[in-house]
Amino acid sequence: MIMVESLGEEYRVTFEVSEDVEYDINGNPTLTSNDLHLHWGMHREWLDEWMCLPDLPRGSKYNDDDPCKPATRTPLVRDGEGCSVVFRNGFPLRLSRTKFDVPAYFAPVEIDFALVETEFGTNRVLAYDGPKGPDQWPSASFAVPIGMEKGNPEPLGASRAAPISNGPGYVNFALHSGCADKVTLFLQWCTGDGATPNTMEIALNPTVHRTGDVWHVALPVGIPGSILPLPASSASWEGGADPRINCPTVLYGYKCDGDPARGGWRFHPGMVMFDPRATCLLSPLGAFQDPFTRVPKFLGSLADVMNGGTQYQLAYDPGPNEKAVAGVRKLRQIPAQEIIYELSVADFTSHISADLGNVERGTYAGVLAKVDHIIQSGATTVLLQPIAASARRAINDNWGAAPVSLFAPDPEMTTPHGGDGSYQVRQLVRGLQARGLDVLVHVVLTHLGEGTDASPESHCIRGIDAFSYYEMNSMGKVKSNPSVPGTAVLNLRSHVTRELIIDSLRHWRTVFGVDGFLVDTTEGITNLTGIAALLEAIALDAVLSGKTDSGGVSAAVEVARGNSTNKFLAGGGVRLYLTPNDREVGQIQTWGILGERNSVFLRDISKYMEGSNGALRDFASRVCGSADLIKDCRSSSFGHVINSLTLSPHGKTLADTASDLAARAKVETATGISHPRGLGEDVIGPSDFMKSRAPLRAMPPVPPTAAETNLMMRSLLTILFSADGIPLISAGDEYGHTRLGEGSAPNSWKSEINSFRWDALKCGTAGHAVHSFISALSAFRRRRADLFSSGGANVHWTVMDGYTSPKWDEYTAPCLLMCHRKAHSPHDLTGTKAADTTVPSQDAIIVFNGTRDLQSAEIGHPPDGFAWVRVVDTSLAFPSDCTLSYVELAGTKGSYLVSPHAVAIFELAPAPEGYINPKDSQFVR
Repeated sequence: MIMVESLGEEYRVTFEVSEDVEYDINGNPTLTSNDLHLHWGMHREWLDEWMCLPDLPRGSKYNDDDPCKPATRTPLVRDGEGCSVVFRNGFPLRLSRTKFDVPAYFAPVEIDFALVETEFGTNRVLAYDGPKGPDQWPSASFAVPIGMEKGNPEPLGASRAAPISNGPGYVNFALHSGCADKVTLFLQWCTGDGATPNTMEIALNPTVHRTGDVWHVALPVGIPGSILPLPASSASWEGGADPRINCPTVLYGYKCDGDPARGGWRFHPGMVMFDPRATCLLSPLGAFQDPFTRVPKFLGSLADVMNGGTQYQLAYDPGPNEKAVAGVRKLRQIPAQEIIYELSVADFTSHISADLGNVERGTYAGVLAKVDHIIQSGATTVLLQPIAASARRAINDNWGAAPVSLFAPDPEMTTPHGGDGSYQVRQLVRGLQARGLDVLVHVVLTHLGEGTDASPESHCIRGIDAFSYYEMNSMGKVKSNPSVPGTAVLNLRSHVTRELIIDSLRHWRTVFGVDGFLVDTTEGITNLTGIAALLEAIALDAVLSGKTDSGGVSAAVEVARGNSTNKFLAGGGVRLYLTPNDREVGQIQTWGILGERNSVFLRDISKYMEGSNGALRDFASRVCGSADLIKDCRSSSFGHVINSLTLSPHGKTLADTASDLAARAKVETATGISHPRGLGEDVIGPSDFMKSRAPLRAMPPVPPTAAETNLMMRSLLTILFSADGIPLISAGDEYGHTRLGEGSAPNSWKSEINSFRWDALKCGTAGHAVHSFISALSAFRRRRADLFSSGGANVHWTVMDGYTSPKWDEYTAPCLLMCHRKAHSPHDLTGTKAADTTVPSQDAIIVFNGTRDLQSAEIGHPPDGFAWVRVVDTSLAFPSDCTLSYVELAGTKGSYLVSPHAVAIFELAPAPEGYINPKDSQFVR
């Protein structure tokens, strides 16, 4: 038995050793006269180098048989002069004891010891009694922590050792490293008085601090007598040269070493790795005292652990009722109303036109300062491009494709005096949610940016346990992702890796409060070994799985009636979307919570809009939510399909895509098209317009004009917002951001070509017109969510005469389609038909002209009491292109002229007072 008692200025350590007693044939105890000693020393930084007390305990002797381990031998005094035998649990024992005091200034320190039996009178060593196992004395010894505790193997990472949300207490450190033979906890801290930061290393004795492959220790923080101060809360950071120096801060990391024959050649004892589960990363406070220890890029911070990071945890969404009481009302009531706005935190406000201070530009706070613009664009959900910490973010990883941590946000995008990364991300997420926006985060779970074996960049896992976490090839080298240079592929078949990934998703959900994830899979899903096991584990996880807010058609009709409540958002599930490649769309296993970003959407609608042969069937399928590929519970009606016109960071911007498409389609805007006069609207163009074919523009390489590109861009946007599935727009789409033909976004930090141009949105500019156009489409989408809640089941397709079915299998059929979207009548909700089923519903008709010719669409005159409202016509000039206006259709069949490569949307609405239906008039124009 070992007992450590704190006496203020010193620690009293008491040892009690029990020896089994044997009896002879006569029943008398056999007691030896040999002496027992405690052979001990103390260590902190070096496990193989011991220290001794300056004043030896009474009766102790100094032993320097091993120069690296100068030890103290303290005699153990037997009870009853060695003749006393006691019984404990029925076993006869002989007890020996000793005790001594260790000054408190040595702590934290560890007493390493073994028992020594010496011959009575000669002091000749007869035997050492140390740990049993592969490592024995003298390579291993027993240990007693002084000023610290042995810790627990769970949970991994740094955590509170007691269920207290904040304040002083013990912190438990737990690290998984199966190959390491030596692990050292590295600490750096400052007390906030501007003094030079302190460093300390604590070598962990595996006898006490290792359980299986997990190394663990617990240290006091902020407790009287503890050397580690209580870290300041990020909310208390104030101005100064460096808030980390002016406020108490505690950082930590690990050094690992091992046997080269067992993979130890990957370790470097002079390099400090940050904890793979560190929830907050900061750069070191300064140079280290040991000149042979390399200063790393990041170290973990204890601020979030010690100051209530857990108090933000939400095991599940608190539910719509609690949110309503708190005054938070979601902009998205059902999936059909959702509109996702994707942005890069660094690029969104990095340009000088953002009208923000130098400190806020390109930061989390900068995004929050522009939340009004996001809402005005019609978005209900914000998708943040990867914000996990990347060591190369400010060099060549602007997008964040090579993260080095799955838990911690990137400190590069923080403001200097606004707190650490975790605090600022929480502020961003809470700020967006307070305005009714959902928050999704783009995450990379397949690789980390720790370099290759030929060019390693050890920051974390590579120097801790590469064999457990990374995929190895047949040569024993770490596999690299060819799509992202300088990365190491995670081994998704490893239970340790899957646990790391799932815990990271839990952390982002419960601590940061995000609503879901878009998982980047780069090379595709089926190419990732072990992905099925990972997805299944996520689907079965208690926090990440659960019933999501599917809503449905009935919910959509309630919203359309104006009964927009949050009652359809019940359930604690987390939305999770994958990014399959073109060949994998709809092929992933059918776990209910997993959605997809539809990578074939842009491809197929582009073929249609450029007038390619054989494009009708695929185009219609994409508009109907890709029901031919993504089916059942994962269909668009459940909110599990995302459609987008861009694939960041790969591919071109919307404006560049539209420009290329306009060039291929040989588009020329048909100026002066005559449409029937709307109520209170001027006729656009000359009334004697007779041309049926728009003039062809010159063949490439002559680039399209701005008007041609603008027409194609608005047509693509209209298709996006009129298709089943969740529309996703990227920041910059709302004003036509261009990279001047660049295929993919440059990886340079805050590049001018990537930066969001706020000056392009000023009134009177072309960007302002496109932004207003997107806002109008968003308003229509949210207002008529009932039209987009059936996964295409309410759609009827015809050609331009309004009743003939398209020739789907005819390869040369022109790209001319009319989409009739049936609205849901009141009796559709109950399942019983009303007495009068002839009451018309407020249907919508969408006309898609993918040809180079002007086309006449026979929409038909409205029923009695109704009128046609033109929602969008992409061929018209701003603001007529997106202004709601009643229209009177021409001729007996109710015709409307649709320009080449244009899209027009019409919906039935109650007729205004005094409206005369053209079919009832004596003269039909």
